Amino acid sequence: MSTALLETVAAANLTLTYLLYVAEQPGSNVAGFVPIMAIGAVPFLVTAGLLAWAIVSAGSSVSPGQLPPPQVISRLRIITGFGLPFMILGGLWSGLAAALLGLEQGSAAGFAITLYQFTFLAAVFVDTVTLVVALRTRAAPQA
Repeated sequence: MSTALLETVAAANLTLTYLLYVAEQPGSNVAGFVPIMAIGAVPFLVTAGLLAWAIVSAGSSVSPGQLPPPQVISRLRIITGFGLPFMILGGLWSGLAAALLGLEQGSAAGFAITLYQFTFLAAVFVDTVTLVVALRTRAAPQA
């Protein structure tokens, strides 16, 4: 569940960067940044939502000390395997676009993009670990 939380924080942080930039620049328009924000945030949010769904739906069917059913493991593999490349590409592209805005170092948007670097890396790292663990986990045999 921490994977979904970190991905949501990274998406919110990226969106906050652009919103703070628009708030600090009187002549800028938020509509111009919506596609860039969407390209960066949507992969994080979709992956986080699907991971939360897979974890919550599996939680009711697994008792402590029992191996998870094969469908849960395959769901985690598929979600993290497909979501990770889009998170990396969209997050890097949108983060780079935010970094190229010329944000002042002491501004709120500058602080938000600095923080995004860490939340982005943390979300990608945790999603990669989730993928590796899902690939290495044996599922319970079908009865």
